Amino acid sequence: MHVISDECVKCGSCESTCPAGAIVEGEAKYEVTDACIDCGACESVCPTGAISAK
Repeated sequence: MHVISDECVKCGSCESTCPAGAIVEGEAKYEVTDACIDCGACESVCPTGAISAK
């Protein structure tokens, strides 16, 4: 599973890239839900490097 750190700037790149629809907009940042299939697509498109494998 992947996690999103506080470095998230809520640009939406990860949400639109996720094939499982596992990324949702939270209050302060995007969040990864249990629907994550651990494909890494979100990690490769994050411009701030806020997404990493847990």
